[in-house]
Amino acid sequence: MKQTSVLVPIFLSAVVIATYALRRPIQATGLMPFDPYYLVLFLLPALLILFKKFFFADLGFRVGKPLMGIFFVFLLPVVLYFRWSLTGKPFVAPSIFPLMLLIGSFAEEFFFRGYLQEDFKKRFGGNIWFSLAASNILFALVHLVKGYSLPTAAMTGWVGVYFGFAKDEKGGNSLVYSMAAHGLYNLVATSVI
Repeated sequence: MKQTSVLVPIFLSAVVIATYALRRPIQATGLMPFDPYYLVLFLLPALLILFKKFFFADLGFRVGKPLMGIFFVFLLPVVLYFRWSLTGKPFVAPSIFPLMLLIGSFAEEFFFRGYLQEDFKKRFGGNIWFSLAASNILFALVHLVKGYSLPTAAMTGWVGVYFGFAKDEKGGNSLVYSMAAHGLYNLVATSVI
């Protein structure tokens, strides 16, 4: 596979970042009843699947290795403690509803771990380290655009690496566990404020 083919996931990540940056003006028009950021996170992989550039099975909607996946979900309090001990505060705004946190975490996992991480892994010969690094640098960049400070965005990227491990073979190559871990992470972060 050509190295230039990596431009597709990078371009799609730029679309995601731009959509987040422009979400308020887009919503202000009243033309879109949904949050454009989450819509794009779901829509881009779905379009790639529709046009046969990516396969649904690659997203990881499977049970995989339940014991390992559940381990990653329940190891999450340790990750939360580590993150808060470094930054001193949770990163989720208290005004966000828990349902939106779940939808947001599912959408981000669908795009960043389901599509982006797997796409990078396929393009670079199954190299999980490169795919984790590349997908989570872009994940951190989105959070930087969201208004997080540089240290908090970097920590969010590291937490994304954790979600990536939960998604990878260690978690049975199942998106279910990274979605559950991300949703739980966001709900707990909101509840402690």
